[in-house]
Amino acid sequence: MRLSLRDTARLAKAVVRGMRPPAGATHAGRVRSTITARSLAVAVIFGAAIAISAAPAMAATSSHNVALIPTDHPVPPAGINGQDGNMPISSYVSGRPDESFAKFSFSDLALNQITPANLSRFDTVALIEVNVSELSTDAKAALAQFVANGGKLLIHDADETHLNDYSWLLPGSYSTQDGAGCPNCGLTAGTTKITENSGLISGNPADPNYVNLPELQQYTDAVGDANLLVSDDPRWFAAVSGTNGRNEAGAQLAYASNNGLIVFNGFDTDMIKPTATSPWRCVGTPTFQCVGSAHPSVDWLAQMWYAELNKSWAPASSGSSQGNNGLPQSNPVTGIGTPISPVQAGLPSSKRCVAKRTLFLRLRNLIRHHRQVVQIDVYVNGRHVIRERGHWHNVTLRRLPKKGSVVVKVVATTNRRYHLVSRVRYHAC
Repeated sequence: MRLSLRDTARLAKAVVRGMRPPAGATHAGRVRSTITARSLAVAVIFGAAIAISAAPAMAATSSHNVALIPTDHPVPPAGINGQDGNMPISSYVSGRPDESFAKFSFSDLALNQITPANLSRFDTVALIEVNVSELSTDAKAALAQFVANGGKLLIHDADETHLNDYSWLLPGSYSTQDGAGCPNCGLTAGTTKITENSGLISGNPADPNYVNLPELQQYTDAVGDANLLVSDDPRWFAAVSGTNGRNEAGAQLAYASNNGLIVFNGFDTDMIKPTATSPWRCVGTPTFQCVGSAHPSVDWLAQMWYAELNKSWAPASSGSSQGNNGLPQSNPVTGIGTPISPVQAGLPSSKRCVAKRTLFLRLRNLIRHHRQVVQIDVYVNGRHVIRERGHWHNVTLRRLPKKGSVVVKVVATTNRRYHLVSRVRYHAC
């Protein structure tokens, strides 16, 4: 149990009260008792201070000390002149001259320096284009514990990464991965939509966290080349969802909590401006340089990065709700996928009722229609009941409800880690 400073002070006073000398004690005895009590009180406060310093200094405020892993850009550098994907860490915020990245303290932290001791120096850690395969088991455990201790973890993951698995971040047997986008393809197709306004992003122009997604898509490859988070973990929620240039669906901006806060941003950052005065980069020219008025007035990628750093959060130990952090929890990532027809998923028609509490699923139909499928999961009224990997069988669902309705959902995972989803509601006969 970690004590707050207020609780520590109260404990120290209780120690002093409990060590008061008995009535009739000599003057020397009273002095010794008082000294002992005060010494114990100091020890309590000192011990609590050590315990607090061993964990990230969490508060319901924005980030302060930020570890950039490994730096503010991919390593090795990528893109034109090694500038693609350099996250701004200085100067004012593009479009918001009253706000500055100078309010945050940034430090580089190499992959081999990810230890509990090093992470305890920071309240925020940012993984910048890190291939998870390069993280050691100990490094993963340290990052997961950092979040469990109340830290904020920011993941930017679309320039140089491929099929990162983040299942280790939260306890449990769930699967959470980024689907492979299209690095360096310069795709501008796809879709993107803010699922709900929040402290990370907003579609309201009057909101400080406003991001013009149509403009972002028009001038950059942030949407078309995006990596998309897909997960069967109900603790992940989408702030922005959509499709990339390959028409695969997932979350482009998502978050989860385990005492601390995790934010995943899969928008491609090829064209982010390292400083507010850096030259604009846009798709459509060989050098990605916008000229004249042919560029947006705000760097929306930098805006999102600033909002993530500026987002307040508080661990449950400080009295906040476990996993809330002021963000809505109404759009789970588990519900995002490319819809497919019930016939392709092997589901019977919704016109058919459930007889004898059984239902026959022709899951092999999925493989005939979608050969890229590597895993099939079946849910009944939200409960996971079947997982098939590699050995495909038609299956019979048994012991279904005797009355009312039942919703059967089939989720097929492709070799690029995206989801194909079909669901049907049946009624008992």
